[in-house]
Amino acid sequence: MLVSWLLIFIAAFDIRTHRIPNSALLLLSIFSIFEEGFNLNPRIFALTSCLIFIFTWISGCGYGDAKLLMILLNLVIPSGRLFDYSLALLLTSTFLVLVHLIRNRSMSGEIAFGPALCGAVLLLAPLGNF
Repeated sequence: MLVSWLLIFIAAFDIRTHRIPNSALLLLSIFSIFEEGFNLNPRIFALTSCLIFIFTWISGCGYGDAKLLMILLNLVIPSGRLFDYSLALLLTSTFLVLVHLIRNRSMSGEIAFGPALCGAVLLLAPLGNF
């Protein structure tokens, strides 16, 4: 339950400031370990680390978003739900980009990606225990 509230806070903070505070990411890690237990898979951690590095390098996405994604993929989301999370992330990201296009009439400007990352987890929350 604390994880869900913290994800809402992170999303709202990112929308307002286009930043994700390290303190919130640390709390997210701690809360997810207490709620779900520490079951970090070294292979998945290595794979997600490489993929997130490549994604951050290519997309120019902020490092706060990359750190948030690293925590979500390795501590919050069970490894069996990665496909579901990827699909939910695609949907929430598409919605976020559409809202940005409607508001700004172009792709110029910064897009807060944290709400899509957190929203995908919250979208899956009723289907599983996060």
